[in-house]
Amino acid sequence: MDKNTDESKKDGSKSEMLLKLLPVICTVIAGAFSFFNYLFFDRINQELAKTNQELTNANLKIENELRPREFENNLKLTLYKEVKEAIGQRDTAMQNATLLVINEMLEEDSVFREKLISILLQSAGSSKLIKTQQKLDDFQEEQAAIKPNKLTIDVFYPEDSENAESRADSVCSVLRSKYPDFTVRKRLLPRVINAKVGFRMNFNQIRYSTAEKQIAEDILTDMRNLSVFDSDLPKLVSVKNKMRNYLSIFVGSNPPRSGGRLVK
Repeated sequence: MDKNTDESKKDGSKSEMLLKLLPVICTVIAGAFSFFNYLFFDRINQELAKTNQELTNANLKIENELRPREFENNLKLTLYKEVKEAIGQRDTAMQNATLLVINEMLEEDSVFREKLISILLQSAGSSKLIKTQQKLDDFQEEQAAIKPNKLTIDVFYPEDSENAESRADSVCSVLRSKYPDFTVRKRLLPRVINAKVGFRMNFNQIRYSTAEKQIAEDILTDMRNLSVFDSDLPKLVSVKNKMRNYLSIFVGSNPPRSGGRLVK
């Protein structure tokens, strides 16, 4: 009987111990479940956040791609309306201004630019516009014809300066005689082109990049020794030029001497 009593006491002790441990076991199980539940849902949340961010980035990319197109389309529509208004009013000054705006604003869109210019040049009294556009077209063709494998010297003269072309002729004559292996070109510099960044020439000058510095200095020396200019010799202007074997001279203020030894 004592043996049975001892066993009963042992069983009772175990039960009491289990009852005491039960809350702890439940807490541990609940904690483990919460932990794994957190890991599971946290991973899902991270994946969802990543997906949402990818969608947001994709939307931003689409918006960024469409925004320039929208601006471009609005610009084209605006310019088209300007052309229609310029034609309708038959205002020469307005038509000329519209032509210059089209050339400037649509510089990178040659197809649409040419369409608008063609419409504008078909308007009544467009003879002056045609001359203006021809000057711009000629300038762009000459610019594209520059060959980097042979040194080219462009002598620019402004279209709005009296006797500027004859001055440029004199300078070209000197250069061709002195440097027969170089390509020397006399070029009209339209006002609209001279207004652009990279030009804006308003005094006699020789523009050169680092590689052509010595040639520019030699040319200036020739101009001085041959008394090509009465006064106001060209100034040397260093520029960052992407073209190799190229320099330019702007003749626009004082006329060269007609008595220069190489002036023809």
